[in-house]
Amino acid sequence: MFEIEMLFAFALFSLGFYGVSSQRDFLRIFFSLEILLNAVIMMLAITAHYLGLGQNIVLAYMVMVFATLEAALGLLIFGATHKITKVLSPDELGGSDDE
Repeated sequence: MFEIEMLFAFALFSLGFYGVSSQRDFLRIFFSLEILLNAVIMMLAITAHYLGLGQNIVLAYMVMVFATLEAALGLLIFGATHKITKVLSPDELGGSDDE
Protein backbone atom coordinates (compact mmCIF):
# COMPACT_ATOMS: atom_id res chain seq x y z
CA MET A 1 0.00 0.00 0.00
CA PHE A 2 2.94 2.32 0.75
CA GLU A 3 4.20 2.08 -2.83
CA ILE A 4 0.77 2.84 -4.31
CA GLU A 5 0.30 5.91 -2.11
CA MET A 6 3.79 7.20 -2.90
CA LEU A 7 3.22 6.57 -6.60
CA PHE A 8 0.01 8.63 -6.44
CA ALA A 9 1.85 11.46 -4.64
CA PHE A 10 4.62 11.32 -7.24
CA ALA A 11 2.03 11.48 -10.03
CA LEU A 12 0.53 14.60 -8.42
CA PHE A 13 4.00 16.11 -8.12
CA SER A 14 4.70 15.39 -11.79
CA LEU A 15 1.38 16.91 -12.81
CA GLY A 16 2.11 20.06 -10.81
CA PHE A 17 5.63 20.33 -12.20
CA TYR A 18 4.32 20.00 -15.75
CA GLY A 19 1.74 22.70 -15.04
CA VAL A 20 4.32 25.11 -13.65
CA SER A 21 6.71 24.58 -16.53
CA SER A 22 4.19 24.71 -19.36
CA GLN A 23 1.49 27.20 -18.39
CA ARG A 24 1.43 30.87 -19.35
CA ASP A 25 -1.45 32.02 -17.16
CA PHE A 26 -0.78 33.31 -13.64
CA LEU A 27 -3.66 31.48 -12.00
CA ARG A 28 -2.81 28.15 -13.60
CA ILE A 29 0.79 28.50 -12.46
CA PHE A 30 -0.35 29.20 -8.89
CA PHE A 31 -2.73 26.23 -8.94
CA SER A 32 0.07 24.03 -10.24
CA LEU A 33 2.31 25.21 -7.39
CA GLU A 34 -0.44 24.24 -4.97
CA ILE A 35 -0.57 20.77 -6.49
CA LEU A 36 3.22 20.50 -6.10
CA LEU A 37 3.10 21.49 -2.45
CA ASN A 38 0.17 19.18 -1.71
CA ALA A 39 2.11 16.28 -3.22
CA VAL A 40 5.02 17.04 -0.89
CA ILE A 41 2.64 17.16 2.07
CA MET A 42 1.22 13.79 1.02
CA MET A 43 4.70 12.27 0.78
CA LEU A 44 5.62 13.56 4.24
CA ALA A 45 2.38 12.33 5.78
CA ILE A 46 2.70 8.91 4.13
CA THR A 47 6.23 8.40 5.39
CA ALA A 48 5.24 9.61 8.86
CA HIS A 49 2.35 7.13 8.94
CA TYR A 50 4.30 4.10 7.78
CA LEU A 51 7.56 4.81 9.60
CA GLY A 52 6.04 6.19 12.79
CA LEU A 53 7.99 9.43 12.65
CA GLY A 54 6.40 12.39 14.43
CA GLN A 55 8.88 14.88 12.94
CA ASN A 56 7.39 14.52 9.47
CA ILE A 57 3.97 15.55 10.72
CA VAL A 58 5.43 18.81 12.02
CA LEU A 59 7.24 19.30 8.73
CA ALA A 60 4.01 18.61 6.83
CA TYR A 61 2.22 21.28 8.86
CA MET A 62 5.02 23.74 8.11
CA VAL A 63 4.70 23.01 4.38
CA MET A 64 0.94 23.58 4.64
CA VAL A 65 1.52 26.97 6.26
CA PHE A 66 4.00 27.94 3.54
CA ALA A 67 1.58 26.74 0.86
CA THR A 68 -1.16 28.92 2.32
CA LEU A 69 1.15 31.93 2.45
CA GLU A 70 2.28 31.26 -1.12
CA ALA A 71 -1.29 31.09 -2.35
CA ALA A 72 -2.29 34.29 -0.57
CA LEU A 73 0.79 36.16 -1.77
CA GLY A 74 0.39 34.83 -5.31
CA LEU A 75 -3.22 35.90 -5.54
CA LEU A 76 -2.31 39.30 -4.11
CA ILE A 77 0.42 39.76 -6.72
CA PHE A 78 -1.92 38.54 -9.46
CA GLY A 79 -4.65 40.95 -8.37
CA ALA A 80 -2.30 43.93 -8.17
CA THR A 81 -0.67 43.14 -11.51
CA HIS A 82 -4.00 42.67 -13.23
CA LYS A 83 -5.36 45.89 -11.74
CA ILE A 84 -2.36 47.91 -12.94
CA THR A 85 -1.64 46.31 -16.33
CA LYS A 86 -4.89 44.51 -17.29
CA VAL A 87 -2.70 41.58 -18.40
CA LEU A 88 -3.36 37.92 -17.51
CA SER A 89 -0.28 36.34 -19.10
CA PRO A 90 3.23 36.62 -17.64
CA ASP A 91 4.68 36.68 -21.19
CA GLU A 92 2.89 39.96 -21.95
CA LEU A 93 4.26 41.74 -18.87
CA GLY A 94 7.78 42.23 -20.19
CA GLY A 95 6.61 44.82 -22.69
CA SER A 96 7.16 44.71 -26.39
CA ASP A 97 9.14 46.74 -28.84
CA ASP A 98 6.14 47.32 -31.14
CA GLU A 99 4.58 49.96 -28.90
